[in-house]
Amino acid sequence: MEHNYSLTYKNVYLRPLQAQDIESLRIWRNNPQNTKYLSKIPPITREMQEAWYKRYLSNKNELCFAIVENEILNRVVGSLSLHDFSLESCFLGHVLIGDENAHGKKVGVNASVAATQIAFNELKLRTVKLYVFPENISAYKVYQQAGFTIADVHEVSNGGKEYTMIKDKEDQENA
Repeated sequence: MEHNYSLTYKNVYLRPLQAQDIESLRIWRNNPQNTKYLSKIPPITREMQEAWYKRYLSNKNELCFAIVENEILNRVVGSLSLHDFSLESCFLGHVLIGDENAHGKKVGVNASVAATQIAFNELKLRTVKLYVFPENISAYKVYQQAGFTIADVHEVSNGGKEYTMIKDKEDQENA
């Protein structure tokens, strides 16, 4: 959905995803190194990406953000979204740091913290949840560093396991 939420946190600036960002996202999403823990889909064409973006703009249950690394690279390096809103919570997901030059710069941690700040302070939510596969060690560590804790472990359709992690507003206030 179109929105005006943005926030700078350390070396990250979260801003609304714009049409000029979607080609980079498409290229990153088509890179197998970036998607080994994501749902398997065929390669995304420009037309498919443009159609997705049009659908996203009318989706009232998702806020997509471009992640800008603003200290060294000064460019869009990835994206994330807040989605599946309820009265007091939402999910953080679709996190992708596609620009390899941004890896190792705490971009994922800082973007996750910024997203939770938007959820808590702007959207007035109490809890942010996410799903992560235990074998996705780098993402799991990012979310831990951003203040998320494991709330549940459940089985997924391929017989593997997935963590549900949460971060409560009270946890952020007490940090």
